[in-house]
Amino acid sequence: MLTSLPHNIIEYLINELPPFTGVLIIKTDDKGKIIGFHGPHKEYLRTKPEIGKPVHEYVPALYAMIPPHISPMILNKVLSNSAVYADIHLVEANQNEYWIFLVDQNREAESIRGIIQKINEDKLLKESETKIEPGKDCNLFAALDYLSLKIEEDENIIINSNIPWWFSMLAPEYSENDKINIYEVFPYFEVFNIEADEFWAKKENGKIKSGIWIETLNDGQEIALSAIAIYLNSNKYIFVRLEEEIDKEPVVLQLAREQKLAYEKLEKAERKLKTLLEYKDKFVSIVSHDLRSPVAAVLGIADMLVNDKKELSKLDEFYIEMIHNIKEEMLRLLDYNDKLYHWSNLELGNFKVVKEKVSLKKIISTAYRTAEKKLKSKNLSFSTNLKKDIEIDVDMTLFLQVINNLLANAIKFTPENGSISVNVTVGDNLQIAIIDSGVGMSKRVSEGILSGFTRHSSLGTDGEKGTGLGLGIVKKILDAHGFTINVKSEEGMGSEFIINIPT
Repeated sequence: MLTSLPHNIIEYLINELPPFTGVLIIKTDDKGKIIGFHGPHKEYLRTKPEIGKPVHEYVPALYAMIPPHISPMILNKVLSNSAVYADIHLVEANQNEYWIFLVDQNREAESIRGIIQKINEDKLLKESETKIEPGKDCNLFAALDYLSLKIEEDENIIINSNIPWWFSMLAPEYSENDKINIYEVFPYFEVFNIEADEFWAKKENGKIKSGIWIETLNDGQEIALSAIAIYLNSNKYIFVRLEEEIDKEPVVLQLAREQKLAYEKLEKAERKLKTLLEYKDKFVSIVSHDLRSPVAAVLGIADMLVNDKKELSKLDEFYIEMIHNIKEEMLRLLDYNDKLYHWSNLELGNFKVVKEKVSLKKIISTAYRTAEKKLKSKNLSFSTNLKKDIEIDVDMTLFLQVINNLLANAIKFTPENGSISVNVTVGDNLQIAIIDSGVGMSKRVSEGILSGFTRHSSLGTDGEKGTGLGLGIVKKILDAHGFTINVKSEEGMGSEFIINIPT
């Protein structure tokens, strides 16, 4: 089959595909039926291709793709079998014949090894002041219009190739070996970088490709670029490539322009979001600080009146009830204020977990003292099975907030004369379970109760109002500690919140 390769197919193989063995070549007619094939089919396909069979039976991604709308057409990162992701190139030879090239991405990354090694050798030659022979092309990337960038261990990005002509007209202030601010030069990379970081985190040799985007040179010329993120032998690279043939494909060029427009819209939305977050931060600051003093003052007066039996005796029932309501509402407002403050800081990451060895018995007793008044108001019994003290490595303030919130939640949903207990179990993990004999929850509610802010919170068994923030704060704090929490509950059977602490 290879002896009859058309000239344009040979040219495509030489100019567009990486120089390595391992490409599977399949030839089809205009109906997508296989005429011939050559290469390691076992690496890409589950079974050996049969002449006359539709190619999509072996590569489902090619269903209805032949003839392609444009030639060449490239499908990136297609799973050809259970183990190999391949780039698929579809090239038209004539009106009745089409050639398909399956390129293993891992092999392509390996093929770049020689180029990188060549560049490193050239740099060593320069450093040792060894003269290079006339006519010797030591920078393959420059010849291919590639800009090569290397990500250092400190995450700085260094130009590690000669400067291609287009980059000198885009960012003339940079030279070889300079540290580059890639987001300033290529704003589109903020979009691609998310995918690249996820790929690099796997620490597996290979590469991924970006989409195409448009940049404008200093002379006003528009150029189309694409990027390849590579992981090779524990090193991270970025190759930025000039798409020279883009002018021949107006559809692709339009796609690149639309991609640039989409990025600009995304950038505007990001700026607007940052502004809104700043407003939110200021609002939370006002609520949590500036309102605390006047609320505390009103609460102090209400508390004084409630405890002054002589003054209360002068008032009728309506006004006495009003004073009690004012006190309860001020307490609720302060509680809401505290929870909103904690929630905002946790969401924005403006907090630090400072762990220390703390007595678990002390945490439970402190939480009990905080909840004691509410427990007595509903005649709820409280118990713990912790006899021998245990030290745990936690942030005392934040972890106490967790126990306080879980106890408050248990009190809220446990009717009068019920029971609440804090049980500790030591095994593979240390488990702290807050158990109540309350109203319980449905499976749907229990599965989503720790997900965060809830728009509508339920009233407690005694009509207590809630903010919907308490359990969201619990989950955030435990996540920050590296702990987990799960819920066991049935309607009418009470609830059990179990904190799991690795030992």
